Amino acid sequence: MKAEPILFEDFVPGALMGERVERYDAEQASRWQAIFGDQPRDGVSGADGAAQGASMAVISMMRGYLNLVTPRPPGNVHARQQLQMRALPQPGEAIRIEVRCAGKELRRERRYVELAVQGSGEQGRALFDAQLSLIWAA
Repeated sequence: MKAEPILFEDFVPGALMGERVERYDAEQASRWQAIFGDQPRDGVSGADGAAQGASMAVISMMRGYLNLVTPRPPGNVHARQQLQMRALPQPGEAIRIEVRCAGKELRRERRYVELAVQGSGEQGRALFDAQLSLIWAA
């Protein structure tokens, strides 16, 4: 049985939409390194560098959104995102993702939804705060 998509009316500002855990595991790191390099270089680029850790944060943020805010109606537009890094996730670390509806409004006959996505690591260590702005299709 197919679930009905989330509608604009279903969003409640301030409401928790869900939580999930993403793991920064060796498989994810390997896929990233296949593209950007598997040798540690300067502490920023290459394997286990800051760029890899920051990329894992963005991947976790998007997976959290895609897996928690579902099913989505076709035709949505991902209009903007902002990400503030607090700390880099570490290889092997579990990343807890929390998605909340930060707000919604009608502007020029378009339905805008703002989602707040927070990521935390082990012992609740703050990793990132993100804001996703979407034009919701239905």
